[in-house]
Amino acid sequence: MALRHVLITASVAMSLPTLACADSMPVHRLDRSALVPVFDESFDRAPSFWDPESGQMGRWKTNYFFGEQDADHPRGWTSRTLEPNGELQYYARPGDVPAAFVWKDGVLSLVAHPNPDPANRLRHGLPFVSGLITTEKSFRLDEGYFEARMAFPQGKGLWPAFWLLPEPALEAGKPSNPGGQEIDIVESIGEPGRIYQTVFTDPDGTKVKNARAFETRADLGQFHVYGVLVTKSDIVWYFDDVEVRRVANIDFHRPAYLLLNLAVGGDWPGAPDASTKFPAAMRIDWVRAYRVKGSTS
Repeated sequence: MALRHVLITASVAMSLPTLACADSMPVHRLDRSALVPVFDESFDRAPSFWDPESGQMGRWKTNYFFGEQDADHPRGWTSRTLEPNGELQYYARPGDVPAAFVWKDGVLSLVAHPNPDPANRLRHGLPFVSGLITTEKSFRLDEGYFEARMAFPQGKGLWPAFWLLPEPALEAGKPSNPGGQEIDIVESIGEPGRIYQTVFTDPDGTKVKNARAFETRADLGQFHVYGVLVTKSDIVWYFDDVEVRRVANIDFHRPAYLLLNLAVGGDWPGAPDASTKFPAAMRIDWVRAYRVKGSTS
């Protein structure tokens, strides 16, 4: 879920039966005995949302760090969509109508709807409303393993994602972009069985994308576990605890926070069409992070 357009893309498809990474690294199962839990959101109770006035102890923030943070400001929409990507959704606040956050039976759903009030200037006329959650204000980790158990909606123009961003730098007390580094643990654009795993590097001020498509041969509408291991030397992606990609860690070395969102439309997936069913839900069973035993971080 790139924050802006990029210049270079590398893409190679693979499937589970081959059990071989694109860079010839052997695939293996995740060693969970080496993981020490440091963050656990099981949604066994209603999610705790962060609010600048009434909920500063909340875990989940519902907008990006950049842009106008006050949703009631005329430009409040700038922190609730990714305009450079051409996305069509406004990320709602908890309590907004229609509901973008639905918690039931231990699962949090991020729900996308057509915008019932497209004339609402606060939503910038964006045609859809959806949900985003981040731990920007509550949790970040440098090295470790990050994972979530999720089920994705299927349909053209639906773009669920689970990703990491480095903590924002502070300038004059306000967060600013720390650079172009980003890890997309998983993205889907409604293609049956296919997911994308991406790292963005920014060694010299130029954001560079290294992406790979992975053919899971699985039903992504059912729950699966998506994870990434970040060490000083490597970034390793996992699907249902099986290693499916490994690249060198060039410059992702700042503490990072988690983001999960359901985007709608955009230059990459395109807009929804008549076949896309709404409301559409990205279901999240749990989100976890771990340190690795023996890590110096």
